[in-house]
Amino acid sequence: MAGQLTQGKRLLLPGLVTFAIAVYILWLLVHSPPSPAWQPKHIRERSLNPNVTSEADDFSRIPARRTPRYAISSSVMTARFSQYAMMLAYTLQQHNDLAALDAELILLVRTDGKDAVTPHNITRLESVGWKIMVEKDLEFENVDKNQIRSYHRYNLNKLYLWSYTQYERIVFIDADTLCKGSIAELFQQPGEIAGAPDVWWDILTDTRFNSGVITFRPSIEEFQSMVKAVSDPRMHKPNDADQAFLNAYYKFRFHALPYKYNYNIVMYQHHRNTWDKFWNEAVIVHFTTKKPMPTKFCRKGCNEWEPSEWYSMLCKEMLAFYGYENELPLLG
Repeated sequence: MAGQLTQGKRLLLPGLVTFAIAVYILWLLVHSPPSPAWQPKHIRERSLNPNVTSEADDFSRIPARRTPRYAISSSVMTARFSQYAMMLAYTLQQHNDLAALDAELILLVRTDGKDAVTPHNITRLESVGWKIMVEKDLEFENVDKNQIRSYHRYNLNKLYLWSYTQYERIVFIDADTLCKGSIAELFQQPGEIAGAPDVWWDILTDTRFNSGVITFRPSIEEFQSMVKAVSDPRMHKPNDADQAFLNAYYKFRFHALPYKYNYNIVMYQHHRNTWDKFWNEAVIVHFTTKKPMPTKFCRKGCNEWEPSEWYSMLCKEMLAFYGYENELPLLG
């Protein structure tokens, strides 16, 4: 009899231990604190009503992302230029490691008014890597912007970039360009601003710079000074845009960049020997006078057919890479 009791206790003890563990686990599940309100962005549930906030929308507890040291910037003032900016972002990232450069892509856009950038444009621009910076049109005392040539009317908004002092240095590149090499050197330029000489049909080396590719140090004081200076008739003529103004403002103060950083398509037609001689060194190719279009008007026989074919080839590659073949036209 005593042996049977002893055997029963041995069988009962493990059962009691298992039961106690199960009760404890159940208690933990009932009384454990809720999961943190902040979660990674891709799993956070957001209210569809922008006027309603919740604890889950409190970003104050999320560690802030460090702002990169440098910025590579461009601007899109009209919806038509959105695809050009997509091409620029694609080629920049093909030839430059942004993390290694400690840089990010920022795009200045205009979303109000005629022909402005649309939400659909912005979605696509973000998908290729641009960080969107929406700004209102700058206003200048005694300046009638309607007198500025229509295709340059909003270019003075570029001055906003000087106010982005969260970056040590900014490289600005017009959207109608393609990158075919490293731009790391542009972040190491001396002085306040640097740009490559402009090119004209009758002038290979201008004493003025083309503002389509510039590298500069942001400064709030400089930004405020420039906005004020636009109203000075000695700095800005009624129909001029950013390029003439910047050349007047920085006269005798800018640092010259090599041609390779602003390889102007004007050279292809009017200075062909120079174009061919330095093509392999070119880093940024600028389609100043002949913009790629969604038609086949510029093929063999067109003045700029070879650069156009090259652009078209890269455009096809970009559309396939991001899956936009059936949404966006082939440019060339």
